[in-house]
Amino acid sequence: MSWSEFYIIVSGLITLVLLIVAFPWLRNKNHAKQDSLSNTQIVKQRLAELDREVQEGLISEHDKRQAVDELKLALVDESAFQSHKTGNAKLPLAIGAVLAIACGVIVYAQVNQMGRVAQAAQAIEALPELSQQLASGNANNLTQQDIASLALAIRQRLREEPEDDTGWMYFGRLMLSIGQEVQAIEAIDKAVSLAPSNSANRITLAQALMTTGDVNNLERAQSILLGLLNDNPANDNLALMMAVVSAQLGDLENTQRFYKQVEGKLPADSDMAQRLVARIKELQGNTSAMAALQNTAAEITDTSTAQNASSEAQTGFNITVNLSDDASTKAPKDGFLIVFAQDANSDNKMPAAVVKLPIDDFPVSVTLTTENAMMPQFTLATLSDVVVTARLSKDGNVAVSKGEWQGSVNASVTANEISSLSVIIDKEL
Repeated sequence: MSWSEFYIIVSGLITLVLLIVAFPWLRNKNHAKQDSLSNTQIVKQRLAELDREVQEGLISEHDKRQAVDELKLALVDESAFQSHKTGNAKLPLAIGAVLAIACGVIVYAQVNQMGRVAQAAQAIEALPELSQQLASGNANNLTQQDIASLALAIRQRLREEPEDDTGWMYFGRLMLSIGQEVQAIEAIDKAVSLAPSNSANRITLAQALMTTGDVNNLERAQSILLGLLNDNPANDNLALMMAVVSAQLGDLENTQRFYKQVEGKLPADSDMAQRLVARIKELQGNTSAMAALQNTAAEITDTSTAQNASSEAQTGFNITVNLSDDASTKAPKDGFLIVFAQDANSDNKMPAAVVKLPIDDFPVSVTLTTENAMMPQFTLATLSDVVVTARLSKDGNVAVSKGEWQGSVNASVTANEISSLSVIIDKEL
């Protein structure tokens, strides 16, 4: 809505209010005039009847004069009454209209959102320039105000055109660039649902899901990429993404398969290639170790098997979780306490162990061991250094959400031992 349209609508509403206030007075005035005309006509008609009755000998001349005098007196009394009844009401109406308009202006000034409306209008005006700057790769030069304006402008456009998949995609990418992963995934999901045949949207969705490090999101990204590769198996970019997400999930078979497709096409000094090779070796080592453990377990007694399982389960940490002063007052009181460990020596954000508990009184003691692993081939026993994080979550999801609090600490893993650790939750996300 433009400012001109806004002013026209406001003017129309004010005019309507004034007409509603003045209508009863104008209506009564018209009724009084009509009543006066009706009474005059009745008197004239009666006078004619009196003349006719005198001519017909029904009444005398004296009776006629007496009746005429009575009609004149009645007409004078009626006119005086109507004049008094329909006195001048212009001043009360004017005062009432002024008071009504003043009250309306005061109330509107208190509750209006004109500042935000102006901000939205400015954001829409700046949209072409900001979009051009974002598309040209100069996103780093955008200030927080620019990003907020761009997000507001895109939302305004989406409110007017909710079926615009391109707008939802732009909004998702913008949210992804500022670390708002949940909003980004929701927006890109919307774009994919509006244009399911657009492979570029599905690729962007897979990329957004991969950035979260959440196992469920990684598995969904892997499923999307598999579908895209079925349609275009020679696409090396999709194969590389598939190798990366499979490596994060600990899927050795798919990691090897798709890395082999792009292995000779990556530069020899590629950091991505080096990480994938290291991850494949790590997964191969874990697989070999698991196979050896299974072979040994098949040869020894059930008692020895139980002892080995007990020994492996003893790798981990006894963690004391407490709150900082700010967290004690500002952190959510309802929800879940999630404690998880991630590999400190790689970009793999998948937790090696997770414990989720309802939020309770602090300090809280939590035991995090290999028994809390999300995948059997990726446990605390396979890592040397970890980042242990304690997070207060409203929804119980490992993925970051606004308003959550967390604290982290680096620690070294000692095989077959339970180490003591302390984590202070002191950072709002």
